[in-house]
Amino acid sequence: MARNGVQFNMWLSEEEKARIQEKANKAGISMSEYIRRCALSRKIPQYGDVAVLREISAELGKIGSNLNQIAHHLNAGGSVYSVYYDLQEVIKDWNDMRFRMLKQVEDVCCGKYHYRRSA
Repeated sequence: MARNGVQFNMWLSEEEKARIQEKANKAGISMSEYIRRCALSRKIPQYGDVAVLREISAELGKIGSNLNQIAHHLNAGGSVYSVYYDLQEVIKDWNDMRFRMLKQVEDVCCGKYHYRRSA
């Protein structure tokens, strides 16, 4: 929010401040924005477990590395047939990761209890 408004000060205990800061950090917004949203009944972002996304990111890096090795082999004049099974495995890993990632991204972006509406 722009600083063209008025400043509002309040007193909190150290514990209260720490709890509010923790919740604001978890929501990915500033403490001021968190308090503002609570006070004005605005929506607060609800994030799921981002540790799973870090794991997925690492696995995607490995898949990318495998693809780079396959591309390097092919660009060096290697036979497509010699990497055929490796390529099939990379594609399978990628498809598995896509479906696993979709659920986790929905949990992080929309909250753990978000349910997709049926079309």
